[in-house]
Amino acid sequence: MTQGQDARLFGLGYRRYDGPRREAAWAIVTLAVFTIRRVLGLGRGARHKVLPAITLAIAYLPALVSVGVASLGDEVGPTDLITYGEYTFFIGSALALYAALVAPEALCPDRRSGMLGLYLAGPLDRNRYLAAKGAAVLGVMLAITVGPLLFMFAAFVVAGYGPSAGETPLLLLRILAVGITTALLYVSLAMAASSFTTRRAAAAVAIGLLLFVPPIVSGSAIESAGAPNELDLVSAPFVASELSYRIFGETEDGRSLEEVSTGLVVAALSAFVLAGAVVCWLRYRRIEAFR
Repeated sequence: MTQGQDARLFGLGYRRYDGPRREAAWAIVTLAVFTIRRVLGLGRGARHKVLPAITLAIAYLPALVSVGVASLGDEVGPTDLITYGEYTFFIGSALALYAALVAPEALCPDRRSGMLGLYLAGPLDRNRYLAAKGAAVLGVMLAITVGPLLFMFAAFVVAGYGPSAGETPLLLLRILAVGITTALLYVSLAMAASSFTTRRAAAAVAIGLLLFVPPIVSGSAIESAGAPNELDLVSAPFVASELSYRIFGETEDGRSLEEVSTGLVVAALSAFVLAGAVVCWLRYRRIEAFR
């Protein structure tokens, strides 16, 4: 109990919000920024930062190795370095790991805790909510699809292996094209898988199966049963890697999709992105949430 003059009376009644008011579209930006901070572990305990940091390190490791090799000077040549087209293939495991980490962390907790209903009770509807979450997941994925390539580009320029001034704009456009298309592919599939469960671990396993099982099945069918190489178009990692080679105009022996037309490769990637987006949208249209 308080005594004498130590007693205080606090007015805890309802008070109107008198802060700045913005358009409803700002809710998308606010939720996207909050989601990015959450999946990267910013503002959270150290244990939430470990896995994102490890995955980023894996994604940048080939670029760091190439930079280290390039720094040896005359002892190496351009053919000894990892090319831009090869990079998507080299970081395939990091892309899959990041997809399995980011999308479930962005989507699953809201449905599991009931926060989705609170979000929809404000200026957000389902489409705006998905737009915010999709933008956040895409922004984080771009950190490992575009970031390492830009880092490698800058390092090669310093080491004297960079393009000429006239070739630089086209190369940067290719880097952005590869990074954005690869990120869209992994984001759409990861968000679709995450929309089926409220458990992050289950969603991560589903994403891993979605990315790794088709390559194993199609590869076995091609090698054992003599199936056409076009069957590898069902493998999202193979499609992303093949499109990377073609955008950069590089060739690599032993690619299963080497003889497949560019039109089919682009169509396969577009189908993956569209299918993942539609599945996620349909799932959220049917999820019950109180407003």
